[in-house]
Amino acid sequence: MELQRRPQAMIFDLDGTLIHTLPQLSRAVCRVAHEMGLAEPDGKTMSEYVGNGVAMLLGRILVGRHDVDLKEIPEDKRDQARALFNKYYAEGLSQDFELYAGVKEGLEYFHSLGIKLLLVTNKPHIFAKPLMGHAGLAPLFSVILGGEVLDKRKPDPAPLFYVLEKVGIKPEDAVMVGDSINDVKAGENAHMPTVAFTYGYNGGYDLHTSCHPDYLFDSFSELTALIKRLPA
Repeated sequence: MELQRRPQAMIFDLDGTLIHTLPQLSRAVCRVAHEMGLAEPDGKTMSEYVGNGVAMLLGRILVGRHDVDLKEIPEDKRDQARALFNKYYAEGLSQDFELYAGVKEGLEYFHSLGIKLLLVTNKPHIFAKPLMGHAGLAPLFSVILGGEVLDKRKPDPAPLFYVLEKVGIKPEDAVMVGDSINDVKAGENAHMPTVAFTYGYNGGYDLHTSCHPDYLFDSFSELTALIKRLPA
């Protein structure tokens, strides 16, 4: 469903949508892999492994493939990898990231219009909130919701309903913006328009054929241009 008027709220994904975090994720994951005697993933592999939360990312690293069932990995190995990741990633949260082109300007413009900006990410909340602060984006957002706060996560629509309820806005008056199939499906499951970007972390899938967002853009500035065209 296409937007007929300016949305009252915009729900954003974080990694691969607003911020290029692959370098800091890779740095932490490579330290985990090294300490556990595992193969360190290259950049292409990392870009395909991220997007489903830290548990799945680490599970994929532990078995060396994308299609992993966490139940096949011994719990002690999962716990060890998670403890190491939490330590190393927390140490590097303030570095090795950059905002995608047009993000800061676009978000500031949306905020100036009175649009509620909401963040829903599968990245653990203990990392998502401080990272948004380091990036200078936190003051623009009314709600920041990281993974593991709720017992459900994208593509389930529950996190989207949760943040919208916090600001008193209905799903039909909002739009979901992300870079992956999970983001698009979450928006569809919440019955709201969807925007996807081709530049992010899409798990190695081609978003032109793997899902059907209402808008598929190559840059953040295209989203800003869309909002500018819409009537209030």
